Amino acid sequence: MNWKQIVTGIALLACFTPDAVKAQSAGDSPELLQIINSAGNFLNKGDYEQAISMYKQAIRMSPDNIALRKDLAYAYFLKRDFSQAREIITPVVSSPMADAQCYQIAAAIEQADGKNAKAKKIVNSGLEKFPKEGVLYNTKGNILSTESKSNKAPLKEWINGIAVEPNYATNYYNAAKALFQDGNYVWCIIYAEKFINLEAQSPKTVDMRKVLFDAYKKVFTTRSDEAIPDFNKNTQKSQQSKLSFEAAFQETINANISAISDGFNTDNVSMLRTRFLIYWHNRFEQRFPQSIISYQSRLMKNGFYPAYNQWLFGAIENSQEFSAWVTQFKAAYQKFELWRQNNPYVPSMGDAVLDLK
Repeated sequence: MNWKQIVTGIALLACFTPDAVKAQSAGDSPELLQIINSAGNFLNKGDYEQAISMYKQAIRMSPDNIALRKDLAYAYFLKRDFSQAREIITPVVSSPMADAQCYQIAAAIEQADGKNAKAKKIVNSGLEKFPKEGVLYNTKGNILSTESKSNKAPLKEWINGIAVEPNYATNYYNAAKALFQDGNYVWCIIYAEKFINLEAQSPKTVDMRKVLFDAYKKVFTTRSDEAIPDFNKNTQKSQQSKLSFEAAFQETINANISAISDGFNTDNVSMLRTRFLIYWHNRFEQRFPQSIISYQSRLMKNGFYPAYNQWLFGAIENSQEFSAWVTQFKAAYQKFELWRQNNPYVPSMGDAVLDLK
């Protein structure tokens, strides 16, 4: 076992939160509820011994509660007592009551204990039982990312997870990071912006905003075609009909690049993105359905697109200037935040997805 394996194992459970509190039922006694809450508090404080003791006590009171056993295994995992964690979760995974999270925990335990082959076997079994659970594709992708310098194998899993469960945010995060590393900045932009909207309060969102901002910089510096367009408009349309999503995105950027001619900043990026929406709507919207672009169009139609772009990029580019902007346009920004709360971004199963080939 080494430190990298432990860190990766922890990453596999980064989105796991104690389940017993969420799984409380009306039939639970007040005493049991108090023990569950206390266990969760000890766990959050890093007092794993006390948390383990509390979860054991709760299980004695409610032996068929699968959520308690998951939480106990997780507590042992955080304590790095992988043997005990395995002993708790294995019979749960083998039972008909096992859910996707059980497989996630079991795989993370094996991976952190240096047993990647066993971890993959567990997660593959989970995917056979739960083929539409994004968390399991995320888990498999994370395991594969430790075995190869190439991002292709883990990316395939994260993108499959996005396709089957588009509301599960972590696959977007991992995919965006990997795509940035691989130089696929167009799809990085799409997935990064989706993650930011789905998990706006997550600590990872700060990192993802920087990835998004930097990916736009890269797109602006990788203009694919400097040739002048053909004279015949029908020929232009014919050429556009053959473009891939990435090429269509890049063409739309190229056609509106003058918006950032005097510098790369939030205001200019906002202007370019506004022009992008108009160009995209007229040429590519029907061919390449993409809910995050449709969401941007809704924001623009409702008058909130400038505020949304400040929300995305302002603090990353210059936190002081962003604070000054929010102060200057306080009422408008508050209206935008209220609108966004009442109209959250919702991914679509029909979205175009990256084809790794």
